[in-house]
Amino acid sequence: MNSDDPLLPSAAMRRRLLGLGLAAPLLAVADQASASAPQRRSGMLQGPHGRIRYEMLGDGPPLLLVAGGPGTSLRSLGTVFDALADRHTLVYFDNIGRGYSDPLPAQLQHSPERDAEDIETVRAGLGFERFALLGHSYGGYPALAYAGRYGQRLSHLVLSSSGCSYLSWQANIDSVAYFIANQYPEVWAKLQALRRDGVKSSDSAYQALQGDAEGDLYWYDLRNAARRPPPGDPRERFRADVYFAMLGDDPEVQVGGAMARFDARPVLQQLRTPLLVTSGRYDRVALPRCALEMVQLAPPGVARLQMFEQSGHAPWIEEETLYLTSLRNFLR
Repeated sequence: MNSDDPLLPSAAMRRRLLGLGLAAPLLAVADQASASAPQRRSGMLQGPHGRIRYEMLGDGPPLLLVAGGPGTSLRSLGTVFDALADRHTLVYFDNIGRGYSDPLPAQLQHSPERDAEDIETVRAGLGFERFALLGHSYGGYPALAYAGRYGQRLSHLVLSSSGCSYLSWQANIDSVAYFIANQYPEVWAKLQALRRDGVKSSDSAYQALQGDAEGDLYWYDLRNAARRPPPGDPRERFRADVYFAMLGDDPEVQVGGAMARFDARPVLQQLRTPLLVTSGRYDRVALPRCALEMVQLAPPGVARLQMFEQSGHAPWIEEETLYLTSLRNFLR
């Protein structure tokens, strides 16, 4: 998993998309989405660690969405979920240190547990007594941390292409390494040469090489990457400082930082909130076996798994209609 936004094409992938003639539809998709999107209300909420930017649309039972990364803004979720605003009050937000929210105070450390406090700030600031919570990719980790601390506030929990512990994250690191070693052996050889010289995977040279080996790592069909418009404002871009603070200085080899201590398996074992776990069959960065593990950890009858057979890491893009239908049925 490299330091580019996992749901936006990396620099290397964008070059590859240009070669496929898929760059032009990016702006077209963005224009179409903005023309038909429901009206958004936005604002800032004051939390204990700074101000949090949120965007809200629709009416009905609230659904909060937590973006992935770690290090991405709310914009990384795109506009697919906006369709749910016909029945829900849909809330996107930027965690502290990302997007338009305030930087993290210097004396604090980025962690899933700290990000969970942002969820509570948004809930309390918008006056929701109970709400549904969806965490995508990394976003599932603070969502689980929130469930462990504020579970009584949740009506539903959705973990989308995610995991539950440092073991899940390490499994994903190993999966990415396996993919590169076998599908891009010439790049893998260069990465190993850097390792022999003492270069860690947070180094810009390592990150650039790994970006060149992404290929279809995040996708069942690489052409679906063209449905993700790039961030328009520099503040919406991926924050590498958050990524490395959360995962340590060797994040493509060994999980470190705050994530090395994270383990929400006990939370799942005690969960009482209805849980939907979604996974793409061809997801190489949030493995289906980790999704099944989360369902198996939950008490009987609490959790169910929805597998999307023609998806990678973003089934809400690659199988949009089926994903949204499944989500609607679960939340109903």
